[in-house]
Amino acid sequence: MRVRRRAAVVAALTRPTVRSLPWRLLAGGWALGVVVAAVPALFSLDLPAAVLANVVRAAALCGAVGTAFVLDDPARHTTGAVPVPRPLRQALRVAVVGLAGAVWWAAVLGVVRAGADAESWAVLPAGALTVEAGALSGLALALAGAAVRFSAVRLPGPAVAAALPALPVAAAVFLPYEHALFVPPGDPRWADAHTLWAGILAATLAVWAACGPEPRRRVRAVPGRGGGVPQRGGGR
Repeated sequence: MRVRRRAAVVAALTRPTVRSLPWRLLAGGWALGVVVAAVPALFSLDLPAAVLANVVRAAALCGAVGTAFVLDDPARHTTGAVPVPRPLRQALRVAVVGLAGAVWWAAVLGVVRAGADAESWAVLPAGALTVEAGALSGLALALAGAAVRFSAVRLPGPAVAAALPALPVAAAVFLPYEHALFVPPGDPRWADAHTLWAGILAATLAVWAACGPEPRRRVRAVPGRGGGVPQRGGGR
């Protein structure tokens, strides 16, 4: 009975959730990713697998920037006391965007395949690159979730989207050689790198899940500050 009731709640929330998502911002990141992925096909570039992998990574980063906006909710401070818990509301938003994102990612890989020669595509590990893309989007989700959990901000997306591109760059610069994340296909470090990527994906999803519940002491916006400055209030 409880599962049936929860399913009915999810069904009732699905349509308003779809309507409330910031689709223009999400689609902007996805569209840029497709454009990046289409460069080899548009210019008839014969690129090796290592370069194609970096093209796919650039497209994945564009998609992650779009994902940064998935928890943006201008009505956040009017829905904090609704009977549906915030983890369920957030999970539904992520599920809807995840389904659309899966279609987008399939399109990215299809566009890259259209611009690659058969030999380069054959050695391009699309599955491992999909794990990388998931980890980047998971990182965006974790940062947005933490911003919602620990502040009164209603729109964490812009700040997360601005910070996100710097993190892979920092990882490429500061991680030691043996723990590099962005390695070319065929590199001896490939398996270890993707063990790290899988760990990052699991960790970021765990952080997002941990940040889902409402805080025991509500974070309120200071009047006149647009909901961007946190102020501790009493517990519910």
